[in-house]
Amino acid sequence: MKFLSLFLVAAVSLAGVASAGSDSIGSDRDSRPVKVAITVDDIPEHGDLPPGISREDVSRGILRALKENGVDHAYGFSNGYFMHDDPEEIDILKEWLIAGYPLGNHTYSHPNLNEVTSSSYITNIAKQDRLLQTLATFSPLIQKRHVFRYPFLDEGSTLAKRNAVRAYLARNGYRIAEVTIDYFDWAWTDAYARCVGKHDDKTIQWLKDHVAESADRHLRDSSTNAKLLFNRDIAQILLIHIALFNTLTLDKILKDWRAHGVQFVSLDEALSDPVYAINPNLAYKDGRSFLDQVAEARKIEITPDDPTYSIERLNKICK
Repeated sequence: MKFLSLFLVAAVSLAGVASAGSDSIGSDRDSRPVKVAITVDDIPEHGDLPPGISREDVSRGILRALKENGVDHAYGFSNGYFMHDDPEEIDILKEWLIAGYPLGNHTYSHPNLNEVTSSSYITNIAKQDRLLQTLATFSPLIQKRHVFRYPFLDEGSTLAKRNAVRAYLARNGYRIAEVTIDYFDWAWTDAYARCVGKHDDKTIQWLKDHVAESADRHLRDSSTNAKLLFNRDIAQILLIHIALFNTLTLDKILKDWRAHGVQFVSLDEALSDPVYAINPNLAYKDGRSFLDQVAEARKIEITPDDPTYSIERLNKICK
């Protein structure tokens, strides 16, 4: 956790500099803890599973890690394609609702907006909404389903696509669940699955030992970048997936963050910050976080992703 410790020390120093600027930030605000809202994508399915492990096992493992670390306000983002082959997995969505976690819309079949028309993408959103609505009699939390997470963090390779989808979301009362912290847990999960297939226990242990360091670096960099862009702290929004590797590692990450003063907050609280009402109005390819979009739109240089645990490096593991 040395990286997070260094970050927290650096945050105090940056706060002192900021307080002397035109947008003065009081020292009482600077001393507040780093706030993180946790969101979980791809419920109920993400990635391949080895024999003997079920989707229910994965879901319960992640729910357990959240509950044991006092995360009372996680937000799940669901797909619906499981209904074709494994409709019984609807029970996993129900378990998340029972746990007190709302479910937002992640599209029905997880399409990439850059690869389909805006009209078909919007149809996909509406289809998932109808599936979620069937759970209205099961839990009142379904009333909070109008929060949307873009698959692959792609919001449109053209402004026409981007604006068409955003207009639909606005008309139908959706908020957009942007992402500010993404340590590419999906790439760690894929590497882990390959290593399990090769029975490479040594590399599996390396993955388990290093993913927390990667998460720390991304938390530190996201907090630093938010200060660069907005001249103050914001509540960060973490993206993870309902993945097997997270059942083995999420508990440690959350425990370490708690030990270093991170405060877990609701997505509702995070999105109440006016910064999340900003539309960077940026067309792009290849998924980008909210902070990356804002930085590019404003032509501000921010801290790039640390190459130590890059997607490229993780993709080579156990190949």
